[in-house]
Amino acid sequence: MKLSVMNVVEGGLKRTARSFALLGGLIMLSLAIITVASIIGRTFFGQSVEGDYELTELGLAMSVFLFLPECYLRKGHIIVDLFTANCQPKTLYLLDQLGNLIFTFVSIAFAYRMVLSGMESKDYYEQTMILELPIWWVYVVGVICFSLCALCGINRLITCRSGEGDE
Repeated sequence: MKLSVMNVVEGGLKRTARSFALLGGLIMLSLAIITVASIIGRTFFGQSVEGDYELTELGLAMSVFLFLPECYLRKGHIIVDLFTANCQPKTLYLLDQLGNLIFTFVSIAFAYRMVLSGMESKDYYEQTMILELPIWWVYVVGVICFSLCALCGINRLITCRSGEGDE
């Protein structure tokens, strides 16, 4: 069986998105451990984990960014089918493609705006208050993840055929 270039690209995008989602899960697991340690320390020893709120804020932001590509590839975003429940497959295909196109453009726009915001954050030395962690590197994660979302959207626009992957 011969693999086409698009199949290789699609497989690479899926593996990368899954790896990103697993990394996001590990970050969230780490945040849960830090939160529990902070609560136990505060309750029993009068000392919490320093900067736990900052770590939680930054970690959750990164996790959300890391989950987006996998969610898109699994069609995990909210779908309201109140008006499309009785539509023909061709109409559903056209609406799916329109959604893929909009999602791709929005992902590109978000990546671009996050590049600008990240550069501004770095230029102004924006950092967290207690731990003094630089904020700009969270933007880097966002740019990478939105860029991956855009690539996944482009791939879906190119490879999606009528009725393929319908649930």
